[in-house]
Amino acid sequence: MTGHLYKKDYNSISGFKRMNKYFIITVVGYDKPGIVAGITSVIAEMNGNITSIKAYTLSELFVMNMIVDVSRISGTENEFVKKLKEKALQIGVGIAIEDEKESFKTKKLIAFDMDGTVLEVEAIDEVAKYACVQNEVAELTRRAMYGEMDFSAALRERVKLLKGLPVKVVEEVAERLPISKGAEEVIKTLKSMGFITVLITGGFDIVAKKIAEKLGFDYWFANRLGVEDGKLNGEVEIIVSGGEAKLKILEEVAKAHGIDLEECIAVGDGANDLLVLENVGLGIGFRPKPIVEQKVKALVNINDMRAILSLIARGRLKEDERG
Repeated sequence: MTGHLYKKDYNSISGFKRMNKYFIITVVGYDKPGIVAGITSVIAEMNGNITSIKAYTLSELFVMNMIVDVSRISGTENEFVKKLKEKALQIGVGIAIEDEKESFKTKKLIAFDMDGTVLEVEAIDEVAKYACVQNEVAELTRRAMYGEMDFSAALRERVKLLKGLPVKVVEEVAERLPISKGAEEVIKTLKSMGFITVLITGGFDIVAKKIAEKLGFDYWFANRLGVEDGKLNGEVEIIVSGGEAKLKILEEVAKAHGIDLEECIAVGDGANDLLVLENVGLGIGFRPKPIVEQKVKALVNINDMRAILSLIARGRLKEDERG
């Protein structure tokens, strides 16, 4: 029996036959000159072929969806992704670059980091101000988030510095912590779409409980502060010790709902989020640290969480719209 290869389905490259490969690329940000030209110029420079492109607005945000044939790109796929991310950061927009098969897989669960993601700040740094140890705590936080220090060790050191602080003060600080712009709208929208929402933080239970209840998360997980006589005793029960613990928690919640990791989305900013971001269907770096910028295929570096909605809930381009 003789098989037939059709030109529209296959490309001949170096004597071999292979199917076309497509990336789904989404760009989002506040509308400004140069977005379309900047992103499309990178695609053209690397010999990518844009087969479909659509643009629309989401509140004040400009969104552009593209299907790009990467079968004949010059360079590797990793180089292609790297250059697009660099251009997006230079322009000041968010971007997601997904393999077509990954992109069209239905997502059902989304997990968020809390400090620096759902919250504009690191909660422990704000609490530390009331114990007059903000500089020491902030430095330990920085080292942990940039991957310069073991997360658990940094956490224990920071909690020791808070010993003697009244729990009431921590609760009052938690009530005043600034929530990232658009976070409430994002969680509400995702829940209306049927997403299971999970807050997984290496921060503290006192803060996480208040934030989760305020925004309406389905689940929340955090470390437990030690308390004696209404004051912090300088100890902490570590439940979320870092990336491996976060991933295990996510796996357990997903499994309980019959969901695969490929059907999950994760949003985070620091080194302790990387393992989760790299193992789900779509990992989004939100205001990411440099170490996260380098690893993820989706990032949003503008101060508006609504931007991630376009990366998550965007209108998908139909398969028959490709060239």
